[in-house]
Amino acid sequence: MSALVEFAGKYRTAITRVFAVFLILILLFTHHSWEHASVVDTAFELIGIFLISICVLGRIWASLFIAGLKIHELVYAGPYAAVRHPLYFFSFFGAVGIGFFSKNVLLLAVLVGVFLIHYWLVVIHEERNMMEVHGEAYVEYMKRVPRFIPNLALYREPEKITVNVGIYRRTFLDVVWFIWAIIPLEIIDRLHEAGILPVFYYLP
Repeated sequence: MSALVEFAGKYRTAITRVFAVFLILILLFTHHSWEHASVVDTAFELIGIFLISICVLGRIWASLFIAGLKIHELVYAGPYAAVRHPLYFFSFFGAVGIGFFSKNVLLLAVLVGVFLIHYWLVVIHEERNMMEVHGEAYVEYMKRVPRFIPNLALYREPEKITVNVGIYRRTFLDVVWFIWAIIPLEIIDRLHEAGILPVFYYLP
């Protein structure tokens, strides 16, 4: 288990990229069976946009408090007062949102499953690093604050915070990919509907 956690944490970016290629293949060659612009079709799109919006706003909000300093400083304020890993919490909304907007139930299921497994290992890896850096202070933080499901009763925020503007600006690049993902998803869907892109398997 330790070796798996270490591997997931060390090669997080590479694993994510390989996984992305696999998802693209699912998108290219499978398609939903319901009609375009039907009630189901519209519902999937709206749910997807709503969840992606939560992800984008949540990650921007959480990044404001952390500003890239999580490893070097122990952050207790804002979303970090209610949940240990708010960035991953909101990213999960984005992953599910992308799955819904794709209108591909296979992609949605695979995306959610792999996200939960992969980032659960990544979170464990990060928490071990945090315990090495912050010691007993982080252990006490872990005892008080839940790992994944926020406890809103714990939420606290200061009147003012100090933000590293350069680091905070770069966090927008991480967030914008959730929005830009909508463009290729919509293009692939339209190509399938027009019969330009072949479909090898129609999903329920």
